[in-house]
Amino acid sequence: MSLETGFWRIQGGIKPQRISPTAMDFEARLEAILESDIAVVSEPRKWMVIGRQIPTDHGGRIDLLAIDEAGTVIVLELKRDKTDREVVSQVLDYASWVEELDYAQIATLFSKYAEKNKGTQSLEDAFKSYFGVTIPEEVNASHEMVIVAAELHPESERVVRYLQKNYGVPVNAVFFSFFRDGESEYLSRSWLVEPSSAEEVVDAKPRLWNGEYYASFGYDKATVEAGLEYGFMIAGGGDVYAKPLLMLTEGSRVWVHIGSGKGYGGVAEVVEARQPVDEFMVTRNGAEVPITELLPELRKYEDDPEMADYAVRLRWLKKVPSYSKGVWEKGFFANQMTAARPTTPSWGYTVERLKTIWDIEDE
Repeated sequence: MSLETGFWRIQGGIKPQRISPTAMDFEARLEAILESDIAVVSEPRKWMVIGRQIPTDHGGRIDLLAIDEAGTVIVLELKRDKTDREVVSQVLDYASWVEELDYAQIATLFSKYAEKNKGTQSLEDAFKSYFGVTIPEEVNASHEMVIVAAELHPESERVVRYLQKNYGVPVNAVFFSFFRDGESEYLSRSWLVEPSSAEEVVDAKPRLWNGEYYASFGYDKATVEAGLEYGFMIAGGGDVYAKPLLMLTEGSRVWVHIGSGKGYGGVAEVVEARQPVDEFMVTRNGAEVPITELLPELRKYEDDPEMADYAVRLRWLKKVPSYSKGVWEKGFFANQMTAARPTTPSWGYTVERLKTIWDIEDE
């Protein structure tokens, strides 16, 4: 069970008078209190709120969504008038939705949240301003769940402990008590399971990057198969998609994922860095032709520079014969970022496994 917090006022230096907790309008106000200063629940860690009352595809709304310096996304669900079982089930359901969000979707959620609060910063800029560091290239590689309540039934506490201890599910519960003493109001906090200290969180951050680039070529079948044949990958439709391509410089080795459910299409060396598709040429039947002639549906720079498509020229070292022959195994890394330097253990495993499958030996 969570620890019970007691407060006493000392009268005349010696006589204690107990201040009893009160529900009052506490739970109705708590969400706004946490939004105004998320440190009330996050300390000793540092979180930044990125959304409030977020509708999900599964139904319902996430009370608060936050992010930490490592790019971990935190789902906070307040119990309020829900039953214990409902709030535990709901936070797990919300987390299953959050797990699938890519950087662009998270950035969009934040933009909507910032707009409601009359802000104009992008997620990238707000993150840099708040944490003092650049946002990680891999966001939402992991997530956490926090149930916020005045109390939980012992049965629900056991479920949370069981999931965390035996299955490593990143779920916890934090309990708040509200006290009023005359005109003064006080809030106390206690965790069901004491969270990691700031130092332990830093130590638990993902491993160092292995030097291998990841890319997601998430276009339609015709575009991907053209990329496999002519040696390129494309991204665009806004900065969150096009900007990551800048990290793919000449000579970089990149492992290319070709879409949800398809797996990896190949590994390639970058021959030319990104350029607008308007300027990108391919050799077809012995003649140089613009890629936009090959794929006229591409978004052109001259029409809308901010939403334009960009191409990176590749020399395939290994590739699959067609779009439907992608390589995928359980445990492989995948992310919808168009380019990244992943640092999670699953990325190291993915690269080593693909080297074996495609018979690649590094010198």
